[in-house]
Amino acid sequence: MRFDVVVVGGGAAGCAVAARLSRDDRITVGLLEAGPDHGPHDAAGWPPEMIDARAAPRTHDWEPDGPSCCSRAKVIGGSSTHNGCWAVLPAPPDLEWNAHWTDALVRPHVDSAMRTLRVRPFEDRTAWHQAVVARAAELGLPELADVNAPSAGAGWVPLNAVGRVRWHAAFAYLDPVRPRVTVLGDTLAVRLEFAGDRATGVHVLRSGRPELITADRIVLCAGAYGNPPLLARSGVGPPSSLRELGVPVRHSLQGVGRGLADHGGVGLFATARPALVARPDDHVTQTLVKARSSLADEYWDLHLVPWSETGRAGTHVYVMDPVSRGSVRTTSLDPRALPVIDHGFFTDQDGRDEQKLRDGVELARDLMKGLAEVDAAPAAEFSGYWHPVGTCAMGPVTDHSGRLHGIENVHVADASVIPIAPRANTHVITIAVADRMATLLAQEWGTGR
Repeated sequence: MRFDVVVVGGGAAGCAVAARLSRDDRITVGLLEAGPDHGPHDAAGWPPEMIDARAAPRTHDWEPDGPSCCSRAKVIGGSSTHNGCWAVLPAPPDLEWNAHWTDALVRPHVDSAMRTLRVRPFEDRTAWHQAVVARAAELGLPELADVNAPSAGAGWVPLNAVGRVRWHAAFAYLDPVRPRVTVLGDTLAVRLEFAGDRATGVHVLRSGRPELITADRIVLCAGAYGNPPLLARSGVGPPSSLRELGVPVRHSLQGVGRGLADHGGVGLFATARPALVARPDDHVTQTLVKARSSLADEYWDLHLVPWSETGRAGTHVYVMDPVSRGSVRTTSLDPRALPVIDHGFFTDQDGRDEQKLRDGVELARDLMKGLAEVDAAPAAEFSGYWHPVGTCAMGPVTDHSGRLHGIENVHVADASVIPIAPRANTHVITIAVADRMATLLAQEWGTGR
């Protein structure tokens, strides 16, 4: 099987890239996804939990019993089928990466993503979350009419949902272009095939059987956890790591798998007052508090995420501009083997991240005072916010167009190229990055329309 362009990974970024590149009917686009393709929205083939926007499932997770902060979905649409549908945006400085990537240049793609994902205001407001917003105002964090305003405060999260249907990337981006894109589900990428400094195709396991899919150009959208192992199995990455893996070094690229950033945090758990107890069919999370620690710049650097289930409630606290960095390491040539993910939460030498977390925990206790009886201590283990970025970062690993340094026809166009953790949920930003990368590629390849 041969295509002009193969997109590896059918998650949020892959769907957006395939949609953009397929506008030109002169090129053939193949989209490879390791998990199943449940078809278009109107085919009624989607499992109910994956289209219910009220809670985040893990039924198609690569590692269903693993840590939630390592979660990623193996299905067309990727983690956009498993997330909380939050369309929360970062502060303007978070999109200033270089001369080619500025807030002014990226925001139009953000706005386009918000429209395409059918983002709407939150409507099903419950007593617990109304009480949280009111309590935040008492603490000097005013209610925000738009939680995406560039200021601290509390507000109701906008959702990419149509009613209670999770309007994930496969519905929003892939469904309109399915006649122009060849979607290959249950197709696991093993490694890239090379001829000199060019990639010529992707070795895959398609429904368990080996196959080589050839292409003129390859766009990697396997995510911050998926791209580094694929490149390592292909002989691209830090030479010392490749030698440990037993892979000949085809191309030395030190930054692959390094620079992992996510929003680390902890959870405080509580028993809500009876009048504030959630109903079984309520959204678990509805509100967001954006706050400033004692070390903050002019923008917020903390997210407090209140939640409520039947009889239980609490608040997660996340540091939104972490200094700490981690890694994604590959230990097996088997493409079905899971990578070793080390987030490196709160490992920065100066302890900056930990101080911000302490400030956030103190604020969370004040926030819940009077609303619930808080447990004695926050959860002992650090967790993440499901927002991994940076493992194929723009600069160390790719140029501004996402092209891998030293390999002219392989590009990366997903969250792994984002060099810093933006102060927001990364779903919309990842799609905006993918859409802009694909636009740059279309222009470079002479297919811009």
